[in-house]
Amino acid sequence: MHLRGSGEIGELGSALNGALDRLSARELNAFGKELIESLPGVFYMIDRQGNYLMWNSNLERVLQRSAKEMASSHPLDFFEGEDKAAIDTAMRHVFEQGEVSVEAVLVAKDGTKTPYYFTGRRVQRDGEPVLVGMGLDIAVQREGVRVTNALLQRNQTLMQNSMEGIHVMDVEGDVLEVNDAFCRMLGYTREEVMHLNVRDWDKKFTPEELRVRFRDFIGKSGMFETVHRRKDGGLLDVEICTTGVEIDGKGYLFASSRDITERKKGQAAMRRHERVIETAMDGFWMTDERGYVEEVNAAYAAMSGYTIQQLVGMHISHLEVTGQPEESGAHLGRISSGGTSRFETQHRRKDGKVIDIEMSITYMPECRKFFVFCHDITQRKLNEGAMRVAAATFETQDATLITDAQANIIRVNRAFTRITGYTPEEVMGKNPNIMSSGRQDKAFYGAMWRQILETGGWAGEIWDRRKDGVVYPKWLTITAVKNELGVTTQYVAIFSDITERKQAEEEIRNLAFYDALTQLPNRRLFQERVHAALAASARYADFGAILFIDLDRFKLLNDTLGHEYGDLLLVEVAARIRHCVREMDTVARLGGDEFVVLLEGISGDKADASYRIERVAEKIRQALSSPYRLREHEHHSSPSIGITLYHGNDESMEALLKHADAAMYQAKNAGRNTICFYDPALQHDLESRAALEHDMRHAMANGGLRLLYQVQVDKEHRAVGFEALIRWLHPQRGEVLPASFIPVAEESSLILDIGDWVLETACTRLAAWGRDARMREMTLAINVSAHQFRHGDFVDQVDAALRRHGVRPSRLRLELTESIALHDLDEVVQRMQALKELGVQLSLDDFGTGYSSLSMLKRLPLDQLKIDQGFVRDIASDPASAVTAQTIIDMAKNFGLDVIAEGVESEAQLAFLKHHDCKAYQGWLFGAPAPAEELPALMEKLGGV
Repeated sequence: MHLRGSGEIGELGSALNGALDRLSARELNAFGKELIESLPGVFYMIDRQGNYLMWNSNLERVLQRSAKEMASSHPLDFFEGEDKAAIDTAMRHVFEQGEVSVEAVLVAKDGTKTPYYFTGRRVQRDGEPVLVGMGLDIAVQREGVRVTNALLQRNQTLMQNSMEGIHVMDVEGDVLEVNDAFCRMLGYTREEVMHLNVRDWDKKFTPEELRVRFRDFIGKSGMFETVHRRKDGGLLDVEICTTGVEIDGKGYLFASSRDITERKKGQAAMRRHERVIETAMDGFWMTDERGYVEEVNAAYAAMSGYTIQQLVGMHISHLEVTGQPEESGAHLGRISSGGTSRFETQHRRKDGKVIDIEMSITYMPECRKFFVFCHDITQRKLNEGAMRVAAATFETQDATLITDAQANIIRVNRAFTRITGYTPEEVMGKNPNIMSSGRQDKAFYGAMWRQILETGGWAGEIWDRRKDGVVYPKWLTITAVKNELGVTTQYVAIFSDITERKQAEEEIRNLAFYDALTQLPNRRLFQERVHAALAASARYADFGAILFIDLDRFKLLNDTLGHEYGDLLLVEVAARIRHCVREMDTVARLGGDEFVVLLEGISGDKADASYRIERVAEKIRQALSSPYRLREHEHHSSPSIGITLYHGNDESMEALLKHADAAMYQAKNAGRNTICFYDPALQHDLESRAALEHDMRHAMANGGLRLLYQVQVDKEHRAVGFEALIRWLHPQRGEVLPASFIPVAEESSLILDIGDWVLETACTRLAAWGRDARMREMTLAINVSAHQFRHGDFVDQVDAALRRHGVRPSRLRLELTESIALHDLDEVVQRMQALKELGVQLSLDDFGTGYSSLSMLKRLPLDQLKIDQGFVRDIASDPASAVTAQTIIDMAKNFGLDVIAEGVESEAQLAFLKHHDCKAYQGWLFGAPAPAEELPALMEKLGGV
């Protein structure tokens, strides 16, 4: 039985009110009996005199009355005592105020009494007010409340009477219930504890660690020791017994805590007492009341030069420099009266050497013994003298700060305050990194501290921040101070402000390496960067370029508006060029209106590098050809740009500049506002590439592209599908293969247009095949570029095309290249899952030639792997290709994927693949790529094999 608390009765009232809100008199008249019979609990409608106008069968059943009896009854007939008076009052209240809710016991004909929760509301019916009411049986709820309250009262009594601290928490550590013993233990009031989390008194766990630890307790019990922090900050050791339970899907922890602080202290004290004499580095004695040594440790024996046997029985006055037993005895008498004493004195070693000693003596009256600890402070005394000498030299013109071994500042001089703006009080105890400017990264500081730890010091230039936020350069020297054991005890840092020196150096550098007008690098700095770029090109075997830029008709501007306007134009030209190139590239002004650009690390392929460089040059040309606003004048200009490529350091910088200059003059001779390469062959290649892109755009618009279809067969050579292969029929070049034009399309937006066209054409073809009995079960595979796959609405495009043509999604297979997984594998998997949900099949094309890994393959939701034709071609002659093909087949089996081999052209290749259980094949052995109209004949031929 499910017991519900009293709060649930209020929820029942809300439910009844909601039902009454939907029951107007109009609705009652409209739906009548069907409506009221569908309501929960009992339903009734009475007029002002208490006559029943309408009721449901539930009311008859509960009251054990027939319809005739109900019609002649009054509502008060079914209640007794106080409930009858309450119902009478409630009925009057409804007709006066509009609505009411009340609990009362309903009495049946046989005397059965059932508590109900009633809700009534006044409505208009035929112009007269009537009372519409509903009631729900709350007997179960009342019993649940009674049992629950009894259990709670019993548990509360047990908790409050417990001598141990008890608290209840959820898995987040928030307190739900405590007893008085727990509050006393932590020093909080009950009200304060109820607003706390376990981390307020036990801070060793982060919130996430706490949740994990608490969840581990669910369904278990355990006992452990920990440390709690009281409200007043004091720590106490506790022993905890905890049990975790789960109630209604929520976790709770019931913990009983016992304060074991005194027990732990006693145990610790015993351990310390047992070990103190043996392990103390300080000297230890125990003497009787007269001052005779009864016990001594090895540390004091080493300190004094005597053996332990020689010291036992010796009077302590023999060790002191004064050497007077009477004086030592009087001193011991004063100590025994006070109990303890701490002072400095001097002892004489066996060899006669005097050492400074700090003494700590405690008299134990229980055993009438003196316990004495002796600490040799001879070196400290010497150091103090040295420090007094050092203090005189501390206040120099350079800033000085001293830190402890943990790099916390313990002292600074006046020069430090003058340079940094921080007073000693503001930095004491803090790490010097409060002054860090952020200009040096973690690697810089890591290297600095490695050198300090290895060599004991570091010196160099660093940037710090003053108190007012100003960043400034300083020369810093750090020295580690070590003790006699070689352990670092302090760090001393001395620094000076070198702002003025840096400013002077920067001014000299700008004059030497930068153009005063445009702030671009000048010829000297440009030459240095070209030399470095040539060396890098030789090291990495990549291509770069030098662009020589000259402004067309610049002299005319100077002659008409003057040099002031010419300077304004040069400054704007410099800004536009810098905006067109990467941050790593160099833009320089050689003089007048001549600019040069150094492009580095473009590509390892000469044709590709040339294409990319031409794109950058065109971007610069367009930027410099846009109108200029020179104060009140609008000026139009254009550049002539010459380009020369470099590869390694085969040519000198001077030769490269000469080539770029020559190409620039070639551009001027070609009519200005144009770009020319120094290498005629590259110029021809770029023009051909541009022409190819231009023609491709026309082919897209004029239907110059078409799809051919190559058959895919199973092990019995039966056709199971086709792959769509794109071809371009060029009016002058004839048929152009994808290897020639797809790379050009991928470097522009054309690849997306081509991909959309292939998808649309393929779905059109599948729809046509659906009407042909021979073709309706054939699948069709199309290639999808990485650019197309990553496009935001690709999945929606596929879905729309399939719906538009009425194609069954499983007949479409998308062949994806491995490069799709190079960027954000999680997003790739999510997009592939969306395609799979459409019902589309997914194949990984050219598997094994790119970036595949087992971990990647495991995550991708694929249907098929496609063995690249490069492996198939050499199966019979190259063992490595054979092993690779066999491995791919086995891998596909292990991952539950289909596998198909492309490029099958010989019987030997087919035999190998069949032997290793390859399931499907594609290649010229079964048919060349063919137009759609030739496929029926091919199907007939294959059917006869």
